[in-house]
Amino acid sequence: MHTFSTLLTFTMVFFASCFPASAIDINSEFNSKKIESIHYSFTPNSLKDAQQSNLQKWLLLNNKPLNLGLETRPVWIQFHLNNYLNEPIEPILSFDNPLLNNIYLYHFIGEVQLKSEHIGDALPLSDRAIKSESLLVKLILPANSETTVYLKVNNNAGIGLRVPLTLWQQDALLAHKSMVNLLYGLLIGFIFSMAISNLVLFAFSRKRYFAYAGVITLMLSLFLAYIGGFGFRYAPSNIAGLQQLMLPLLLILITILLLPLQRHVCKPNASKLLKGQTAITTLYALIIGFIWFLPTPSIALFAISTIPIILIYHVITTLLYLRQQPTSPNKSLLIALILSFIIVIHFAIALTGLYTVTRTSLMLTFAALSLGCSFCLSYTVIKLFILQRDEQVTAQQTLIAQSAAQDVLLNERIELQELTRQELESQVDERTFELQVTLRELEDKNHELEQLNMEDALTGIKNRRFFDKKLIMEIRRSRREQTPLSIIMLDIDKFKSINDKYGHLTGDQVIRAVSDTIKQQLKRPLDEVARYGGEEFVILLPNTDNQGAMNIAEQTRLTIANKTVNVAGTIIEFTISAGVYTQIADDTHHPELFTDYADKALYLAKQHGRNQVVNFSTPQ
Repeated sequence: MHTFSTLLTFTMVFFASCFPASAIDINSEFNSKKIESIHYSFTPNSLKDAQQSNLQKWLLLNNKPLNLGLETRPVWIQFHLNNYLNEPIEPILSFDNPLLNNIYLYHFIGEVQLKSEHIGDALPLSDRAIKSESLLVKLILPANSETTVYLKVNNNAGIGLRVPLTLWQQDALLAHKSMVNLLYGLLIGFIFSMAISNLVLFAFSRKRYFAYAGVITLMLSLFLAYIGGFGFRYAPSNIAGLQQLMLPLLLILITILLLPLQRHVCKPNASKLLKGQTAITTLYALIIGFIWFLPTPSIALFAISTIPIILIYHVITTLLYLRQQPTSPNKSLLIALILSFIIVIHFAIALTGLYTVTRTSLMLTFAALSLGCSFCLSYTVIKLFILQRDEQVTAQQTLIAQSAAQDVLLNERIELQELTRQELESQVDERTFELQVTLRELEDKNHELEQLNMEDALTGIKNRRFFDKKLIMEIRRSRREQTPLSIIMLDIDKFKSINDKYGHLTGDQVIRAVSDTIKQQLKRPLDEVARYGGEEFVILLPNTDNQGAMNIAEQTRLTIANKTVNVAGTIIEFTISAGVYTQIADDTHHPELFTDYADKALYLAKQHGRNQVVNFSTPQ
């Protein structure tokens, strides 16, 4: 046996020297990386020993996280980080197992120590640099650097030396942790709510099977909380180490409480099998009073080796009871027992390191199994309560059947009430449908009326009411995006003389011709023209500089100057004057300043002979 161990150690050292662990590379695409290429050793007694020891004598682990099962010796871990970025970064090193007693981290660049930190569930939450239920350490990676990380991990008072490592970019860790914690919290909360529901039902019904199901479900939610590290977060600091002991103890208590629940659900007849099951479970319960003196790994080993035996006994007896009474509660209880057995087996496999698991998969797997077990237990007791209630109802119906005449009258009254109720519901549905149709029609009419209120009846373009609202929106956009906003005020020259000479109908045609011409000059969807007054128009040009606004105004003026209106054989020529104002808005409370300045420019155009465009310049 000694020769075989020596040969095995030599082989592992040989492969470690032939296949060195690859460094973790950090580049521009870095988001998160699992550290599954490390060297580890049990030999060093200090950091100096670890630094000076020959790396070829260390054991090599590639492509999987470190899981040493129930190992109680402290282990040293070494890996390298290469930062290929031209700037320093501060990633987070996550130990995806919150149930580690002590972790000592030393971070070096060459011979210079960058960081040292001590974390673990043996320390109160207030002593951690990062206040989290997870074990997290912030590293500092200088630009274009190669650094080395040494870890000393000791879990001699805990259960399982499993050290999965992940390097995270901070935002990615926050997003991942938020998503996993949300999902995990929802599952725990759902299980906890089922536990409270069962306890509340026990308080009202005084049926003890509700109490057993509620306590078992509550223990499952606590088991999930401790698996995820949340028991440490909310437990007093002086009993923080208790959380690793709680995991096997909770499983033991759940196993014991399943026996009285089985008695209430299956109602077995007295037999030697029943007496043997009761004796074994009672003896198992008595042993709990003495296992407190054992170390936590021994308690865990005792739990994972004995609980499956008790659960198999529960499953076999439930199968026998199910053959005698194939009821729904018995079936669902059997499923709950099988799921409990799977939970324990999965816990044992993960604890002993027989296969690789991540914290997320471990948490979610246990959550899913516990959710299924809790649901089956809740369904079992609720279905049992319903069956018992149905039996009581049947007995009451038998008594009521003795009075046939009363039953007939009662049934007729019930039928009449049902018909009346259905008729009333039908009438309510019809009235509701008619009301919905009327409301829809009213909404359409209101929409049409609102459109009419925003359009000028003569020209078909927008009216001043629309323009005032649109101006406020564009001023806010201009201030927010820091883009220029231009306004053009246009007025038909000597329009009063046109009305006096040719009549108001002709004047209306001139106004329509001007509005049509302005619309033809606007090419962008956001540009708007509105009738501001009788013969006055305003053009709103978002994200348009002063020169662009001047060009549009001048092109509009030239087009109108070359345009005529033929009314009953009479050719009417007319011109317009325009004022332009452009500014990046900085005051959203006084939108009238834009129209005032554009109107002042229009006034100057009128004063200087009309048929021209004047730009308003803000005084410096």
